[in-house]
Amino acid sequence: MSLYFSAEKSTSRLSRQIAVELLKYYQPHAEILPRIARYIEQHKTFLLTTHVGGDADGIGSEIGLYHLLKSLNKDVWILNNETVPEYLKFIDPDELVKDVKLEEQKDPTLIKKIQNRFVFILDSSELKRSDRVAELFQSAGCSYATIDHHILPRRTNYCADDSYGATAEIIWDLYKYLKIKIKKEAALALYTGIVADTGNFRYPKTSLRTHLAGGDLLSQGIHSDFIYRALYESQPADRLRFLQRVLKKTHIDKRRGYAIAEIKPRMLRGLELGDSPNEGIVNILLGVKDIRVSAVITETPDGGLKCSLRSKGDFNVADIAREFGGGGHKNAAGLKANGSYRSLRRKLIATIHRACEKGP
Repeated sequence: MSLYFSAEKSTSRLSRQIAVELLKYYQPHAEILPRIARYIEQHKTFLLTTHVGGDADGIGSEIGLYHLLKSLNKDVWILNNETVPEYLKFIDPDELVKDVKLEEQKDPTLIKKIQNRFVFILDSSELKRSDRVAELFQSAGCSYATIDHHILPRRTNYCADDSYGATAEIIWDLYKYLKIKIKKEAALALYTGIVADTGNFRYPKTSLRTHLAGGDLLSQGIHSDFIYRALYESQPADRLRFLQRVLKKTHIDKRRGYAIAEIKPRMLRGLELGDSPNEGIVNILLGVKDIRVSAVITETPDGGLKCSLRSKGDFNVADIAREFGGGGHKNAAGLKANGSYRSLRRKLIATIHRACEKGP
């Protein structure tokens, strides 16, 4: 692994010493951990996947779990609905994550490679959010379980616990439960997932355990500044022009405290933005003092619509997303929709208004 990903040696040594002392007394106790461990013990071959539009937590969790399973001599394959976004390629230098579209082009009988594998869905518990990969493993008759930190209905194969700040935190805890040493490659991916899904250790689900996980992963020699810059400060110069276009079309309601932006394909014309142009825009809107709910509605090139939602405090955007068939957790959710942009925007504003009137 490149030295650029590594922290200063003296810092790493200090972190390692402290982590070893502190974690002598740490005992993982989450109920989902023995359930996940049983699935691992019962199977030899695995398929890992996440939701459409895999993010730092989903992909980081996959890579972290991949290395855990490999250390137990399991046969593991990661298959997602897209390639890893450019801004996250640093956590997958070995290209462990495969794109289902490319794999199907190479092998029309891909389903045979999936048969008899046990599937773990990371950072999601809704089959429809795993799209084509879910269609394939269901057709292959695979059993599956989820590992997730979102609020979900109880089901035997849903290994979900919303006390965790990130799914990557669950995988870190699984390492501790199974007493398996964390490789630096896994630590890099898991730390990135935790940083991203806790808003750099700011969101309400950030606990002492989250900080213990972060500290332990850093003690593997992870360069925290590099990861922060990769996630939040690595946009191309045209990003500023793009933001100018987006903000010009943003609807702001200061009285109710929300902002809704639109992104249409034409707004990207003439700009070099890489493969993740919309990343982080919804959080930029939420960063304004009087805004407590933000939304970004994106019209995709094929005419579909998707929406990212974020909120502060006790405002639950997952409830809003579920009204449109989406999901997520309290302060970060998303949805997909068909129909016109104007119709979705009108319905979304009406739903946010109702939520604002209820409180909190």
